[in-house]
Amino acid sequence: MCQKIKIMIFFAGILMQKIDAQDSSPYSYFGIGTFNNVDNARNVALGNTGIALQSPDYINSKNPASITTLDMRNVVFDIGGLLKYDKITSNQGSDTRIAGNFTNLGLAMRVSNKFYLGANVQPTTSTDYKMVSTIPIEGTSGNFPITYEGSGGISNLGVTLGYKINNNWSLGGKVKNNFGTIIRKEIITTTSELEISRNIRYTGFSYGLGTQYNKYFSKERLQLTLGGIVNFKSKLDAKGEVIYTENRDYNNSLTTKLTSKDSALPFEIGFGFSLMKNDRYRISFDYTQSNWDQVKNTVTNEKYYKQNVYGLGFELLPERKNSPIFSDNFIYRFGVNYDTGYYKVNNREINKMEATVGLGIPMDKIVLNIGYGYGIRGLHSNNQIRENYHMLNISIDFLDRWFTKRYIN
Repeated sequence: MCQKIKIMIFFAGILMQKIDAQDSSPYSYFGIGTFNNVDNARNVALGNTGIALQSPDYINSKNPASITTLDMRNVVFDIGGLLKYDKITSNQGSDTRIAGNFTNLGLAMRVSNKFYLGANVQPTTSTDYKMVSTIPIEGTSGNFPITYEGSGGISNLGVTLGYKINNNWSLGGKVKNNFGTIIRKEIITTTSELEISRNIRYTGFSYGLGTQYNKYFSKERLQLTLGGIVNFKSKLDAKGEVIYTENRDYNNSLTTKLTSKDSALPFEIGFGFSLMKNDRYRISFDYTQSNWDQVKNTVTNEKYYKQNVYGLGFELLPERKNSPIFSDNFIYRFGVNYDTGYYKVNNREINKMEATVGLGIPMDKIVLNIGYGYGIRGLHSNNQIRENYHMLNISIDFLDRWFTKRYIN
């Protein structure tokens, strides 16, 4: 057991060597940043579905109730990471960026016949942008160049508790401690250079519930799983400061308190279903609605709108388990995902479409999940900025067995 923990820490150290941010999108300028894809590579490859997916050998952060489906190896260590290549096109030209980060570091275990417990840390949002513009010189027809830069983001430390009512029905709840700092800089160049840095620290707790119901029809060899989630609207307390620096002389910067307005995470509701035929062919579907229209944007001027996300996935399982031929144990996955977005630029919604594929490689006490996705953000032809991106998700799950002598009743 100690050896597995050392291996987990080693991989976590590699994945947590941050490459600026997980998402280098210019759209991370808006609000509290771009929401990261922090799910397991299995979920990502299945079109970001998972509300109705069981998780016997990995951590499914889509639905806290799924923790109750851990198999006989009752402890799972989960480590995930993402690498993203982004091509950004605008009316001023194009640019390419590479970004990456860890996506999940978690532990889930069975603590009794009915109760399951989990904990994980995830980077919720990322802010990483750099834009160059000009501002007019008062009283003249000239302009000063100005550079806008953003960095940072919000992370969360979450605790999950699951309860198995019976062999078919389970409930789960999750509490997250959200925290992080977002830095927004304006660099104005005249006869000298003035840097204005607004550093805002966010903190707050959020809460969610989930349920799953599973039914197996033996005659048809059909397994049906239904799932639902609710994430409650939660406040993000904001405290900030403004730092003025001239000519990069950071030893003589002037710092003042910033009157920051609190932000919030929206009320969210979702449901999903999955169908598995002949213990081999599985299809999954998710729908999630986030009420961003009930959240006031206290960071930038854009108004928020209701967000709808649709996901569809297909999974092909091995014809027989534990085949002596290594490649016969592979699991193949395909998916699509559509996200309407929750803000508009020039009265156009910034929507997103992704197509994904993936591979699951089960081994004795390790499961390796790999997912690849291609996506477009800003689908409308007249959007000023469009992103075409490739992403690679990798998740490693270490399986172990604790409390083998007796469970706590």
